[in-house]
Amino acid sequence: MGPESSETSDNTNGQGAFRRQLLADNAGLSLEADLAQLKRTVAIASLSTFCLGYNTGIVAGAQRGIHEDTSFDHGGGLASGVLVSSALLAAAVGAFGGQVANLVGRRRTLLAVAGLFALAPIAMAAAPSFCWLLVARSLCGLSIGVSSVLTNLYITEVSPAVCRGRLGGWAPFIGTSGILASYIVSAALQPFPSQAWRWQFGLAVLPALAQLLLSQHLPETPRWLLAQSQREDARRCLQLLFPKAAPSCLDEELSRLEADLSHVADVPAVTSLGLCQAEHRASTIVGVAINVLQQVSGINVFIYFAPQILEDAGFGRYSMISTVLVSLIQLTATAVLIRYIDRIGRRPLALVGLIGMMAGLLLLIAGSVERGAGMAVAFTAWFSLSGMLLFRAAFSLSLGPLPYVMTSEFFKQEARAAGRLCWFLHVPAKSNTDSLASSVYFCTSMMLLV
Repeated sequence: MGPESSETSDNTNGQGAFRRQLLADNAGLSLEADLAQLKRTVAIASLSTFCLGYNTGIVAGAQRGIHEDTSFDHGGGLASGVLVSSALLAAAVGAFGGQVANLVGRRRTLLAVAGLFALAPIAMAAAPSFCWLLVARSLCGLSIGVSSVLTNLYITEVSPAVCRGRLGGWAPFIGTSGILASYIVSAALQPFPSQAWRWQFGLAVLPALAQLLLSQHLPETPRWLLAQSQREDARRCLQLLFPKAAPSCLDEELSRLEADLSHVADVPAVTSLGLCQAEHRASTIVGVAINVLQQVSGINVFIYFAPQILEDAGFGRYSMISTVLVSLIQLTATAVLIRYIDRIGRRPLALVGLIGMMAGLLLLIAGSVERGAGMAVAFTAWFSLSGMLLFRAAFSLSLGPLPYVMTSEFFKQEARAAGRLCWFLHVPAKSNTDSLASSVYFCTSMMLLV
């Protein structure tokens, strides 16, 4: 799109916002000024990503308890890898299952996922055998896959364009909070007997139940209802999201959504195979690359095995507490991203984050090399901790949340539904993220793409 068309688009958006404000001055607020209920809705919807984060991170702290539980047959030395990969493979299937939301609606699918997030932790906590635990963990993985696609879609469809980037950042922020909560729970239960791992898994039921209990604040998205020719229901849900907004502003928003849907209907939808066509090929390459690079950067090593890495680095029994500190830094960085993503832009934040990730990985490698060369552990341990702190903070500024925000923006409107499948293509990379040296290489490659 050229400068003139961008300027025209900006002028049109500006005129629309000005017109809505004029309409609201006489009767109620504009949509942009009435965000209180919308923020509550987004926060409740983002509980799915809290469940995602908690269930992803809790396995890092539960692995030791499982191995130390003499009354539980954990399946031998490969148990940790199998337990982790079972959720990842199930998440790949769940990502495709997210398409069910197009048939039954965003709200129903979101609540169904919350039900699975409530059922799976109970099944894991009560697991009588390792096979039972694997099945329950896979069920949890299905929920993780669906929620990773659906939550951001729901937030995008209920949020006005003026605050979509900021509210879209809530999901990864709350997801990071879930990972932090899992580490805090693991650190708190660390002194207790080995059966504590059952509590670690079982406590994941609480945020899922909270989302189900607060479901009355989760209306269906007006966009989906309009796509089903349910205009009155769409207006009612829009009124629930913006209770103080002027009726004229609601009508204008409905008209805008209808015009957008009409434009999409006039253009044939692009299938997943259609993404290979010349018109969409560049967007597809970048969309797949940013999602794959999110995984091969090495982040899963730091999520699933952070306590073991810090323990090997020399922190011993303080490794879980150190992991909590690392996650606090990551949460702070995610908050910074939410505040400045619409002000600074995606590309500058991505570049700063990628440089920081490379520096963090190099510090971690340096700590390992120096420790192997005989340098005092008391010194090299801080190399490892500093590297992990820097990497996780930089990841939260770049490859952490940006793929979720940017992937759909790479594609034209008619190709965005198919473009969401870019998330699925990063799953095979999840099982190949244990090489820190290759992570440095891929971070360099990502900088060239950005």
